[in-house]
Amino acid sequence: MQKRIDIINDYIQEKGEIKLSELEKIIPDVSTMTLRRDLEYLERRGDIIRIRGGARSISSLSKRFIKEEIYSLRQLENTTSKQTIAEKAVSFLAEGRSVYIDAGTTAMSFAMDVPDIHLSVLTSAPNVALELLKRKDIMITLVGGQLSSENIAISGSSSIDFVKNINIDLAFIATSGFSLENGFTTGNSNESELKRTVIKKARKVIMLMDLSKLDQSMMFTFASLKDIDVLVTDKQVPESIMRAASREKVKIV
Repeated sequence: MQKRIDIINDYIQEKGEIKLSELEKIIPDVSTMTLRRDLEYLERRGDIIRIRGGARSISSLSKRFIKEEIYSLRQLENTTSKQTIAEKAVSFLAEGRSVYIDAGTTAMSFAMDVPDIHLSVLTSAPNVALELLKRKDIMITLVGGQLSSENIAISGSSSIDFVKNINIDLAFIATSGFSLENGFTTGNSNESELKRTVIKKARKVIMLMDLSKLDQSMMFTFASLKDIDVLVTDKQVPESIMRAASREKVKIV
């Protein structure tokens, strides 16, 4: 087994990339499932990163490509939970509203469920904007600023200045973590500032969070329970969260 894995790794390191179909020809005496497990082992060891239909060596990847792959992998995590949240969240939309849609994979799932109705949508996510372009009745505006390849999000001082001068009826915000001690958190300072600004401007704030984010704290806090109106999640939240939300008059859906 180790000899086979070494052969696979040497080949990938030399070529930079390999397709699973190539591996099947190079090593025909084992099953496709075994080769997939070998690639999983090499990925866990840090030698490669698996891509659709094959693998690439870490050394051949640019930092930008790695970030894109990480975002793609995040899109595949908790897909059922994100879909559940999206289906619940769209019920808050209504014709003619001014809406902000945050960046992130959960917000993207929500955007994919947004119906084709008359809305004015502001977003910090170019991929959300491109998704909503498929609807003919939605007017879309992107905030200005710096684009991060880590989560395909625009932020920075320009985006904050832009948001300060507009009106928002409904803000659909995503979070990287939440705890009663630290509130809603994210790992990026600029994005934290933008979220905070949007929340201050919005008449109603709807937080989108699957329960895998519970008791997770990133570096920057952008809101607490008292700053939001609705928490949309995928499962029953713990009783401690229910009580805290009730005290702050936050609706949990």
